[in-house]
Amino acid sequence: MFKINPIFLSLLLSFLLFLFLIDSIHFGVYAIINPFLYIYFSITLMLLFKITGARSIAPASIAAFFAVILSLAQNNIKLSGYFWAKSGETRHYFNNSLFILILMIQLSVFIIIPYVFSILTSKKISLAKAIYYPVLTVFSVIFVLVISYLYLNKIDVNSLLNFYSNAILKNMMGVYKQVGVAYLTTAKMRQVISKLLMDALLLLPSIVIALSWTGLWFSFIILRKFYKGKPSIFFKNNENLSLWKSSDFLILFLLSGIIVAIFSNGIYKFIGYNIIFLSSSVYLVQGLTIISFLLNKLNLNLFLKILAYILIILFNNPLMIFVIFMGIFDTWFNFRKITLNKKGGL
Repeated sequence: MFKINPIFLSLLLSFLLFLFLIDSIHFGVYAIINPFLYIYFSITLMLLFKITGARSIAPASIAAFFAVILSLAQNNIKLSGYFWAKSGETRHYFNNSLFILILMIQLSVFIIIPYVFSILTSKKISLAKAIYYPVLTVFSVIFVLVISYLYLNKIDVNSLLNFYSNAILKNMMGVYKQVGVAYLTTAKMRQVISKLLMDALLLLPSIVIALSWTGLWFSFIILRKFYKGKPSIFFKNNENLSLWKSSDFLILFLLSGIIVAIFSNGIYKFIGYNIIFLSSSVYLVQGLTIISFLLNKLNLNLFLKILAYILIILFNNPLMIFVIFMGIFDTWFNFRKITLNKKGGL
């Protein structure tokens, strides 16, 4: 069987990592809401770790260093993926602390989390722990840094959100005009879209965390399927993922979010909404594992399994809500009739 030289493959993966970093820096703040980037980085770093082990942090760091240097050199004045204020408005230049903070967040999310995840999956621990240890740790640090930055620079959150919302809205209106969608550029629609953008920005913390952990989960499944004959290459604890179940205590996290959302006002409601969104992402994956279990139990062929998942994607609004509720009610009804080791839950 033809085998690729490990050194050549390591260089190739490092170069791919460099290209992904260039794209993420170019996209700027848009990169953290791109679900494909989470999968690209996770798969690349997991493969690189498989070849070089813990030393993979060296080529990853080198790729990050040159990606940042090259991006700044090519964009002598500004980077297109970041927002730049005109004279008289709040200024956000690429050489100030805000740009550095955003860049640190991107590198932490796209590099550090998948790297630590790769280390943990090489040991005999559950996949859930391998995911939530690095995700919760890194995002806890990120939130502390962001809150500290806002406090030390005396930045009003509402004004900052309005600034970014207006900047995104301006870009969107420009695109709509180019493609000839005049209806979306009317004053009424601008107001509706602006409100939706503001809500999306307030939900950004939970969106990013959900994208990060689900990106790790699906990347791991993709690689595990690819290495079907040797799953232990990526995961020493050979657990059956179709039997995975979150911790029963997660329902308390969801209920707390619902209570906060109901009894809070203004921007504080979005603390509850973020909790609800984040818990729903966990229950969505749990619901998908239930569906995977049932499809395997019915002995359906690969085509029908793929068709079932395509239907969920195509009719995502009603079906995904159904899948989420399936994951929630699994807490009480245990649809798979299994007894799990509680240490493996989220």
